[in-house]
Amino acid sequence: MDHPTSFRHPTHWHVRTYGLFAANPFGLKDFSGGKAEPGDHTLASGESLTFRYRVLLHTGDEKEGRVAEIFKAYSQSK
Repeated sequence: MDHPTSFRHPTHWHVRTYGLFAANPFGLKDFSGGKAEPGDHTLASGESLTFRYRVLLHTGDEKEGRVAEIFKAYSQSK
């Protein structure tokens, strides 16, 4: 889950067959087929970035796992 206050929300999710599963707000050009600007970002001294992601593991389908309800609560949290 990508929190609405996270840097570059909504982010791209990057998944590979060897097990990688990651939120990637920096691969803009790669994920757009070269149409977007590069995703690099420079922080000035003293600046910070906030990344807020959550992974939910649940049994059953999305309804049984209450995914929409849990995301809504997460997205409204501070």
